[in-house]
Amino acid sequence: MRTVNEAGYTLAEVLTALVIIGIILSFALPLYTDQWRIAREVTDRMEAHFAVLNAGRTVSDAIRQAKTVEWDNSGTLRILPVNQGIRQDYYYIADKDYDGIKDLYIEHYGVPNPISSRIIAWNCAKGEAGLWTITLRAQVGRQTVNWTGTSRIRNLKL
Repeated sequence: MRTVNEAGYTLAEVLTALVIIGIILSFALPLYTDQWRIAREVTDRMEAHFAVLNAGRTVSDAIRQAKTVEWDNSGTLRILPVNQGIRQDYYYIADKDYDGIKDLYIEHYGVPNPISSRIIAWNCAKGEAGLWTITLRAQVGRQTVNWTGTSRIRNLKL
């Protein structure tokens, strides 16, 4: 003879528990995936902001410390730094590591080094009195960030 304590769950009780768990998951799963998507978008946007800020700071500093600056319409910035003789540094966008992601490079003494990754477009324009306007665009995932800054050549007397 079986007592009440030895009896197991009935099929109806198991099915009821599974239905309740299914209902809870049907509400919880979309909330979780939405939070994950939002976190991914914020991370991508912050990474794109970092890319343009880093690239903008580096190019602005190079212009500030230059003897001469030239921009050509192919997207190359030529900078002759003070105390570097006649060797120019070149700044340009390329995918030299062939990973499908464009990077902003500096070519110093003929050796290319990446400055910032995920820079998809840029432009430099010389304005009045030697003021250069630098425009950068970075894209990470579906997030695109634009940055614009200005820099002026400082005529250092050494």
